[in-house]
Amino acid sequence: MRQIALPLDELRGGGSSSLIITDANATAFAGLGNAGSWPGRCAILVGPARSGKSLMARYFAAQTGTVIDDADKSGAEILFNAWNRAQERGTPLLLISRWRPVDWNIDLPDLRSRLGAALLLEISAPDDEMVEQLLQKQLADRGAAIGVDALSYVKRRIERSYAAIEAFARNANALAMAENAPVNLALVRKLLD
Repeated sequence: MRQIALPLDELRGGGSSSLIITDANATAFAGLGNAGSWPGRCAILVGPARSGKSLMARYFAAQTGTVIDDADKSGAEILFNAWNRAQERGTPLLLISRWRPVDWNIDLPDLRSRLGAALLLEISAPDDEMVEQLLQKQLADRGAAIGVDALSYVKRRIERSYAAIEAFARNANALAMAENAPVNLALVRKLLD
């Protein structure tokens, strides 16, 4: 019996919602669980694109508090009002951005100082463990698996970014389907060399 490869990238709707925790994001994730100690009841979660910020925010929002994604684009009035509501209600406010607040365009000095006092939670570039686990997860979400030798090869050569890992998994799955082959060492060499 032969298995037919289906283009499941579109069908899976983003894959599983499991969050991978390694040294690259452990401190940020731990900070989300300690909202009672946030200065001014506010924290700002920053990190590279595709690093799991929104997934962490969904986890946080399900537990407690308010979340504003892309906070750097929300406008001063929205942020100032959200900060004030958090103080009045005694609930934590989590702001999410790719950029640190010093890089946001904030004209209100009061808001700038309040955000400057907020707890900054940063997600770092992916470490080896994150690269390995994300590759396995992203391929599994697409219905594929990667061999041990191939994983080791990719881990040593892939660009250290979450977006690059996601793109590699997408491309590896597409090539595996096109060639009706597993994601093995020969296949990943074609993609990386």
